[in-house]
Amino acid sequence: MSGKAQYQRWFTAALVLSLFSPPAVLAVSVEQQVEKPLQQSIATRQQAQKKVEKWQDDRADLTSRFAALKSETVELAAYSEKLQDSVETSRNRLAAKKQQLVEINKITEEIAPFLDELLVQLREVSSDGPPFLQKERKERLSRMEEMMGDPAVSVGEKYRRLMEALHIEAEYGFTTEVTREEIDLGDGPMLMDIFRFGRLNLFALSLDGLTCGRFNEADGTWEKLGDGRLREIRSVIAMARKEQPVDLVNLPIGKIRGAHAVTENQN
Repeated sequence: MSGKAQYQRWFTAALVLSLFSPPAVLAVSVEQQVEKPLQQSIATRQQAQKKVEKWQDDRADLTSRFAALKSETVELAAYSEKLQDSVETSRNRLAAKKQQLVEINKITEEIAPFLDELLVQLREVSSDGPPFLQKERKERLSRMEEMMGDPAVSVGEKYRRLMEALHIEAEYGFTTEVTREEIDLGDGPMLMDIFRFGRLNLFALSLDGLTCGRFNEADGTWEKLGDGRLREIRSVIAMARKEQPVDLVNLPIGKIRGAHAVTENQN
Protein backbone atom coordinates (compact mmCIF):
# COMPACT_ATOMS: atom_id res chain seq x y z
CA MET A 1 0.00 0.00 0.00
CA SER A 2 1.34 3.43 -0.94
CA GLY A 3 1.93 6.14 1.60
CA LYS A 4 -0.83 8.28 0.12
CA ALA A 5 -3.45 5.52 0.37
CA GLN A 6 -2.41 4.69 3.89
CA TYR A 7 -2.65 8.34 4.84
CA GLN A 8 -6.16 8.57 3.39
CA ARG A 9 -7.16 5.47 5.33
CA TRP A 10 -5.86 6.95 8.55
CA PHE A 11 -7.56 10.23 7.83
CA THR A 12 -10.93 8.48 7.22
CA ALA A 13 -10.58 6.50 10.44
CA ALA A 14 -9.82 9.68 12.36
CA LEU A 15 -12.87 11.38 10.88
CA VAL A 16 -15.13 8.50 11.91
CA LEU A 17 -13.71 8.53 15.39
CA SER A 18 -14.26 12.27 15.65
CA LEU A 19 -17.92 11.76 14.89
CA PHE A 20 -18.58 8.95 17.35
CA SER A 21 -15.90 9.38 20.07
CA PRO A 22 -15.47 11.79 22.94
CA PRO A 23 -12.89 14.56 22.50
CA ALA A 24 -10.29 12.97 24.86
CA VAL A 25 -10.50 9.60 23.20
CA LEU A 26 -10.45 11.30 19.83
CA ALA A 27 -7.12 13.02 20.59
CA VAL A 28 -5.47 9.77 21.67
CA SER A 29 -6.82 7.89 18.70
CA VAL A 30 -5.63 10.54 16.24
CA GLU A 31 -2.15 10.47 17.73
CA GLN A 32 -2.02 6.68 17.72
CA GLN A 33 -3.63 6.05 14.36
CA VAL A 34 -2.56 9.04 12.28
CA GLU A 35 0.44 10.96 13.53
CA LYS A 36 2.56 8.10 14.85
CA PRO A 37 2.20 5.90 11.77
CA LEU A 38 2.87 8.95 9.62
CA GLN A 39 6.11 9.71 11.50
CA GLN A 40 7.16 6.10 11.18
CA SER A 41 6.46 6.22 7.48
CA ILE A 42 8.51 9.39 7.11
CA ALA A 43 11.37 7.86 9.13
CA THR A 44 11.24 4.72 7.00
CA ARG A 45 11.32 6.72 3.82
CA GLN A 46 14.26 8.77 5.14
CA GLN A 47 16.18 5.58 5.96
CA ALA A 48 15.34 4.20 2.55
CA GLN A 49 16.53 7.43 0.94
CA LYS A 50 19.79 7.22 2.88
CA LYS A 51 20.27 3.64 1.71
CA VAL A 52 19.58 4.69 -1.87
CA GLU A 53 22.07 7.53 -1.62
CA LYS A 54 24.67 5.23 -0.05
CA TRP A 55 24.09 2.67 -2.76
CA GLN A 56 24.50 5.34 -5.41
CA ASP A 57 27.75 6.49 -3.79
CA ASP A 58 28.98 2.90 -3.57
CA ARG A 59 28.00 2.34 -7.18
CA ALA A 60 29.85 5.46 -8.32
CA ASP A 61 32.93 4.39 -6.30
CA LEU A 62 32.83 0.87 -7.69
CA THR A 63 32.34 2.19 -11.21
CA SER A 64 35.36 4.46 -10.80
CA ARG A 65 37.47 1.62 -9.38
CA PHE A 66 36.37 -0.70 -12.17
CA ALA A 67 37.38 1.88 -14.79
CA ALA A 68 40.78 2.35 -13.06
CA LEU A 69 41.33 -1.42 -12.86
CA LYS A 70 40.34 -1.82 -16.50
CA SER A 71 42.82 0.90 -17.53
CA GLU A 72 45.51 -0.69 -15.36
CA THR A 73 44.77 -4.08 -16.94
CA VAL A 74 45.28 -2.60 -20.41
CA GLU A 75 48.57 -1.01 -19.32
CA LEU A 76 49.76 -4.24 -17.69
CA ALA A 77 48.90 -6.17 -20.84
CA ALA A 78 50.93 -3.73 -22.95
CA TYR A 79 53.82 -3.88 -20.47
CA SER A 80 53.67 -7.68 -20.46
CA GLU A 81 53.87 -7.69 -24.24
CA LYS A 82 56.92 -5.42 -24.13
CA LEU A 83 58.54 -7.68 -21.55
CA GLN A 84 57.94 -10.69 -23.76
CA ASP A 85 59.52 -8.86 -26.70
CA SER A 86 62.46 -7.89 -24.49
CA VAL A 87 62.89 -11.45 -23.26
CA GLU A 88 62.80 -12.74 -26.82
CA THR A 89 65.37 -10.14 -27.91
CA SER A 90 67.60 -11.06 -24.96
CA ARG A 91 67.35 -14.73 -25.86
CA ASN A 92 68.37 -13.96 -29.43
CA ARG A 93 71.30 -11.86 -28.26
CA LEU A 94 72.38 -14.56 -25.84
CA ALA A 95 72.28 -17.13 -28.62
CA ALA A 96 74.32 -14.80 -30.85
CA LYS A 97 76.88 -14.24 -28.06
CA LYS A 98 77.20 -17.97 -27.51
CA GLN A 99 77.84 -18.43 -31.22
CA GLN A 100 80.42 -15.64 -31.14
CA LEU A 101 82.18 -17.32 -28.22
CA VAL A 102 82.33 -20.56 -30.17
CA GLU A 103 83.79 -18.72 -33.16
CA ILE A 104 86.25 -16.78 -30.97
CA ASN A 105 87.47 -19.98 -29.35
CA LYS A 106 87.91 -21.51 -32.79
CA ILE A 107 89.79 -18.45 -34.06
CA THR A 108 91.95 -18.44 -30.92
CA GLU A 109 92.96 -22.03 -31.53
CA GLU A 110 93.78 -21.26 -35.15
CA ILE A 111 95.60 -17.96 -34.56
CA ALA A 112 97.73 -19.06 -31.59
CA PRO A 113 100.43 -20.68 -33.80
CA PHE A 114 100.48 -17.56 -35.99
CA LEU A 115 101.10 -15.36 -32.94
CA ASP A 116 103.99 -17.61 -31.94
CA GLU A 117 105.44 -17.14 -35.41
CA LEU A 118 105.13 -13.35 -35.07
CA LEU A 119 107.01 -13.48 -31.75
CA VAL A 120 109.78 -15.54 -33.38
CA GLN A 121 110.03 -12.94 -36.17
CA LEU A 122 110.24 -10.16 -33.60
CA ARG A 123 113.09 -11.96 -31.82
CA GLU A 124 114.93 -12.34 -35.11
CA VAL A 125 114.60 -8.73 -36.26
CA SER A 126 115.43 -7.45 -32.79
CA SER A 127 118.73 -9.33 -32.77
CA ASP A 128 119.52 -8.83 -36.46
CA GLY A 129 121.61 -5.95 -37.75
CA PRO A 130 123.88 -3.54 -35.92
CA PRO A 131 123.42 -3.11 -32.14
CA PHE A 132 121.43 0.11 -31.84
CA LEU A 133 118.93 1.06 -29.10
CA GLN A 134 119.67 -2.29 -27.49
CA LYS A 135 118.10 -1.55 -24.11
CA GLU A 136 114.88 -0.20 -25.61
CA ARG A 137 114.51 -3.07 -28.06
CA LYS A 138 115.28 -5.76 -25.46
CA GLU A 139 112.69 -4.29 -23.08
CA ARG A 140 110.09 -4.23 -25.86
CA LEU A 141 110.81 -7.86 -26.72
CA SER A 142 110.62 -8.82 -23.04
CA ARG A 143 107.21 -7.15 -22.75
CA MET A 144 105.94 -9.02 -25.79
CA GLU A 145 107.14 -12.36 -24.40
CA GLU A 146 105.50 -11.66 -21.05
CA MET A 147 102.27 -10.61 -22.77
CA MET A 148 102.13 -13.83 -24.78
CA GLY A 149 102.02 -15.84 -21.56
CA ASP A 150 99.27 -13.70 -20.00
CA PRO A 151 95.83 -15.33 -20.42
CA ALA A 152 94.13 -12.07 -19.41
CA VAL A 153 95.28 -10.42 -22.65
CA SER A 154 92.94 -11.10 -25.55
CA VAL A 155 94.11 -12.64 -28.80
CA GLY A 156 93.23 -9.44 -30.65
CA GLU A 157 95.34 -7.34 -28.26
CA LYS A 158 98.30 -9.74 -28.58
CA TYR A 159 98.11 -9.54 -32.35
CA ARG A 160 97.85 -5.75 -32.33
CA ARG A 161 100.84 -5.25 -30.04
CA LEU A 162 103.03 -7.78 -31.86
CA MET A 163 102.30 -6.09 -35.19
CA GLU A 164 103.01 -2.72 -33.61
CA ALA A 165 106.40 -3.95 -32.36
CA LEU A 166 107.27 -5.39 -35.79
CA HIS A 167 106.22 -2.12 -37.42
CA ILE A 168 108.58 -0.18 -35.13
CA GLU A 169 111.43 -2.53 -36.10
CA ALA A 170 110.58 -2.08 -39.78
CA GLU A 171 110.60 1.72 -39.44
CA TYR A 172 114.19 1.62 -38.22
CA GLY A 173 115.14 0.69 -41.78
CA PHE A 174 113.86 4.03 -43.13
CA THR A 175 115.15 6.44 -40.48
CA THR A 176 118.40 7.83 -39.16
CA GLU A 177 119.30 9.17 -35.74
CA VAL A 178 122.24 10.25 -33.61
CA THR A 179 122.77 8.95 -30.08
CA ARG A 180 125.67 9.18 -27.67
CA GLU A 181 127.34 6.06 -26.33
CA GLU A 182 130.64 4.83 -24.97
CA ILE A 183 132.36 2.45 -27.40
CA ASP A 184 135.84 1.01 -27.93
CA LEU A 185 137.59 1.55 -31.27
CA GLY A 186 140.69 -0.28 -30.06
CA ASP A 187 142.20 2.41 -27.86
CA GLY A 188 139.87 1.94 -24.89
CA PRO A 189 136.29 3.08 -24.18
CA MET A 190 135.43 6.52 -25.53
CA LEU A 191 132.21 8.58 -25.45
CA MET A 192 131.21 9.20 -29.06
CA ASP A 193 128.28 10.34 -31.21
CA ILE A 194 126.75 7.31 -32.93
CA PHE A 195 125.01 7.77 -36.29
CA ARG A 196 122.52 5.05 -37.22
CA PHE A 197 122.07 4.65 -40.96
CA GLY A 198 118.74 2.81 -41.10
CA ARG A 199 119.35 -0.81 -40.20
CA LEU A 200 122.47 -0.99 -42.38
CA ASN A 201 125.24 0.22 -40.14
CA LEU A 202 126.46 2.46 -37.35
CA PHE A 203 129.10 5.16 -37.55
CA ALA A 204 130.91 6.87 -34.67
CA LEU A 205 132.49 10.30 -34.30
CA SER A 206 134.43 11.46 -31.25
CA LEU A 207 133.14 14.52 -29.43
CA ASP A 208 136.19 16.51 -30.60
CA GLY A 209 135.49 15.47 -34.21
CA LEU A 210 138.96 14.01 -34.75
CA THR A 211 138.27 10.27 -34.56
CA CYS A 212 135.70 8.20 -36.46
CA GLY A 213 134.76 4.58 -36.84
CA ARG A 214 132.08 2.13 -37.90
CA PHE A 215 130.52 -1.06 -36.65
CA ASN A 216 131.80 -4.06 -38.55
CA GLU A 217 128.66 -6.19 -38.68
CA ALA A 218 130.47 -9.12 -40.24
CA ASP A 219 132.81 -9.35 -37.23
CA GLY A 220 130.36 -7.89 -34.71
CA THR A 221 132.95 -5.32 -33.47
CA TRP A 222 133.72 -1.61 -33.77
CA GLU A 223 136.64 -0.62 -36.00
CA LYS A 224 138.45 2.65 -36.46
CA LEU A 225 138.28 4.47 -39.82
CA GLY A 226 140.98 6.62 -41.36
CA ASP A 227 141.00 10.39 -41.21
CA GLY A 228 139.83 10.42 -44.84
CA ARG A 229 136.35 9.43 -43.63
CA LEU A 230 136.02 12.23 -41.09
CA ARG A 231 134.36 14.67 -43.51
CA GLU A 232 131.63 12.19 -44.56
CA ILE A 233 130.95 11.12 -40.97
CA ARG A 234 130.78 14.73 -39.78
CA SER A 235 128.40 15.58 -42.65
CA VAL A 236 125.91 12.77 -42.05
CA ILE A 237 125.81 13.51 -38.31
CA ALA A 238 125.18 17.21 -39.04
CA MET A 239 122.43 16.28 -41.53
CA ALA A 240 120.81 13.90 -39.03
CA ARG A 241 120.77 16.74 -36.51
CA LYS A 242 119.35 19.07 -39.20
CA GLU A 243 122.38 21.32 -38.84
CA GLN A 244 123.04 21.31 -42.61
CA PRO A 245 121.04 20.53 -45.77
CA VAL A 246 120.72 16.95 -46.90
CA ASP A 247 123.31 15.98 -49.50
CA LEU A 248 124.79 12.88 -51.08
CA VAL A 249 127.78 11.35 -49.31
CA ASN A 250 129.77 8.14 -49.64
CA LEU A 251 129.70 5.94 -46.57
CA PRO A 252 131.78 2.80 -46.06
CA ILE A 253 128.90 0.45 -45.36
CA GLY A 254 131.18 -2.58 -45.32
CA LYS A 255 130.10 -6.19 -45.33
CA ILE A 256 126.38 -6.69 -44.73
CA ARG A 257 125.17 -10.06 -43.53
CA GLY A 258 122.16 -11.12 -45.59
CA ALA A 259 119.85 -14.06 -45.36
CA HIS A 260 121.91 -16.13 -47.83
CA ALA A 261 125.19 -14.32 -48.49
CA VAL A 262 127.66 -11.68 -47.35
CA THR A 263 128.32 -8.91 -49.89
CA GLU A 264 130.69 -5.95 -50.04
CA ASN A 265 129.14 -2.51 -50.43
CA GLN A 266 131.29 0.56 -50.32
CA ASN A 267 128.62 3.19 -51.12
